[in-house]
Amino acid sequence: MILNVFSGVIFGLIISIISYKLKLLKLNGAIATFFLAWIIFGFGHVKWTVPILIFFILSSLLSKLQKKINPKINSVFQKGNVRDHVQVLANGGFPGILVLINQIHSSELFYIAYVSAIAAVCSDTWATEIGTLIKAKTFNIINFHQVEQGISGGVSLLGFTGAALGAIIISTSALPWLNNISELMTIIFISGLLGSTLDSVLGSTLQGKFNCIICDKTVENKIHCGKNSVHINGVTWLNNDAVNLAASFFGGFFSIALVKLII
Repeated sequence: MILNVFSGVIFGLIISIISYKLKLLKLNGAIATFFLAWIIFGFGHVKWTVPILIFFILSSLLSKLQKKINPKINSVFQKGNVRDHVQVLANGGFPGILVLINQIHSSELFYIAYVSAIAAVCSDTWATEIGTLIKAKTFNIINFHQVEQGISGGVSLLGFTGAALGAIIISTSALPWLNNISELMTIIFISGLLGSTLDSVLGSTLQGKFNCIICDKTVENKIHCGKNSVHINGVTWLNNDAVNLAASFFGGFFSIALVKLII
């Protein structure tokens, strides 16, 4: 156990330092990543580490690519592509808790929920990053009215493709450690995609949105173009990080329900 914990510390240091040096994470994000990586690798080893590591690396690269190809779209988002500690915990906090719970009461169900939670946040992230690579018509997921590209709750064909790819990548990453491979991969994929869909629904209905008084854009920031934005709908405190956390929870718990129902 001591060796595993020590290995987790070394792994966490390596991941957080490299990510900070490559400007994938802010300093507080790198610190949060260190503790998260330490928990996951120290207690879960390779089996639990591979899915979240694949999510983090590929999503970070996609964010960098998206910024280069379509930089203007980033003005809509609440935060940039360099992740902070809140974003790290919103995406990886619930999976980290599942690793610890599994140490107290080991069950394959917790692993399925863990991978499904990561599939949900990966699906959501890729829907945004791939969906905004190029200019595309975007529609509100609730009423299908056309909305500004990049705004939470907006969906597009390209974004849906990205969401599906994200869920597939994560479900495939767990393949070596799954029993009933075809059934469980399908469950993880569906749970991830549904978690991403819930994210869009919450983004459309409850997430706070604001209007910039300078550029007249609908944004997710309370401050935009150096001025206080005007709240136009949604709950002011419910931001994208909170919505991502909800999607992670939903993806994990929905997978457990599907396992009980199907297997």
